[in-house]
Amino acid sequence: MKQLESLDAYRTAQDLAARAYSLTQNGVLCKHFALIDQIRRACISVPANIAEGYALGTTLQFIRCLRISLGSSAELRSHLELTKRLALADAEDLNATIALTMRVIAILVGLLKKLDRNPRSRVPFLVSRVPFRPPNRESAS
Repeated sequence: MKQLESLDAYRTAQDLAARAYSLTQNGVLCKHFALIDQIRRACISVPANIAEGYALGTTLQFIRCLRISLGSSAELRSHLELTKRLALADAEDLNATIALTMRVIAILVGLLKKLDRNPRSRVPFLVSRVPFRPPNRESAS
């Protein structure tokens, strides 16, 4: 799984999931249960499908799961835009989450284009230009 964590798409999707999920825990939005549920399901689905496709080990399966992840990202963007329109969350947090959603969508589209050009390539492969550095974990004393 170390190589999965080196993928920009996966790391950014994890950041998005954490940010979007935290939006649903505060403010006026926390009273809108149906919208909260949809936001949470969509945001969790994005990195989960990237991980699933990566673990399946073939490029075609990875592409299929990336497309599902892209669909979940678009769904999340729609929910966030509605949340913005209804002023149900802090505007600054919401705008940052929408921007991160758009970044994830762009990364996924780019990755899909790259994989579609070479459908015989094998997964896992390193596509990140930024080296992965695991967080510092200090041992408990």
